[in-house]
Amino acid sequence: MKKTHPVKDYFTFSRKDRLAAGALLLVLGGLIGLPYLMPDRPPVLQPLPDSLVSVRAGRTPGEEPEEPAWAPRQVGHRPGPPRVTERFPFDPNELDAAGWVRLGLPGRVAGTILKYRDRGGRFRRPEDLRKIWSLPPGFYEEVAPYIRIAGAEAPGLRTAFSEHRPPAGREGPRPVALNEADSAALERLPGIGAKLASRIIRFRDRLGGFHRVEQVAETWGLPDSTFRRIQPYLTLSGSHPGVRKFNLNSATKEELKVHPYLRWNLVNALIEYRNRHGNFQSVADLKKVLLVSDSLYERIAPYFTVE
Repeated sequence: MKKTHPVKDYFTFSRKDRLAAGALLLVLGGLIGLPYLMPDRPPVLQPLPDSLVSVRAGRTPGEEPEEPAWAPRQVGHRPGPPRVTERFPFDPNELDAAGWVRLGLPGRVAGTILKYRDRGGRFRRPEDLRKIWSLPPGFYEEVAPYIRIAGAEAPGLRTAFSEHRPPAGREGPRPVALNEADSAALERLPGIGAKLASRIIRFRDRLGGFHRVEQVAETWGLPDSTFRRIQPYLTLSGSHPGVRKFNLNSATKEELKVHPYLRWNLVNALIEYRNRHGNFQSVADLKKVLLVSDSLYERIAPYFTVE
């Protein structure tokens, strides 16, 4: 009878077991050594939390960084949505800081203009705006057609009028009363076709009438060069009673929100002010509403009454 050794047999591997164990060790060794054989890759940096980024940038958490109105476009960089700016006629000697910001100027540049005026500086001609050294590149060229200084001529107006003066012996366009003109009357103006005439009338109807000739320049799709051509022929005289006015103390939210100068947040603010403080005593009380700046007041006041 063959003698057996249970303990020795337990710790003894067959040839097949030894081959399998060796192969397993080779695989494990390869997996362990593989990271050392591969080339190094630069670490991926994770973005810092917003609060830490704000602290490092010298801002309080939640504060938005100030962006310039005009920034140089970088090659290969996909720009984000541009800052929304407005274009409207303005007097640089009267416009407040909020109005300059609406035109696209950073707040610090608007402050520079106000300091210039506080020290006695005046803009006597549109070109005088170039005196402000911190204006963003191209800003003056963008807003020059909208500058209206009392006693000064808008840039290009004289040239536009002289270039389009009718030849001797030929009758030019007749003056057009803006608040009562129909499409046919507007289409007789140089550069105005059926589409632009329709847009001017539609804008006039939404406004409730024009109280300044310069408002026509705000018509969507009307080139500024065309407006300068027709401006000498536009007038507010005529038999039309004037602009349509909203009663501040009875107008509803639905009635107010159709006006192009009254955005939804301003309409809500007007209704909320009336609910809290009672009826408006005068149109000037509009200035007590937080969202109504001096420049906005000048635009909307002609369209309100308290009677």
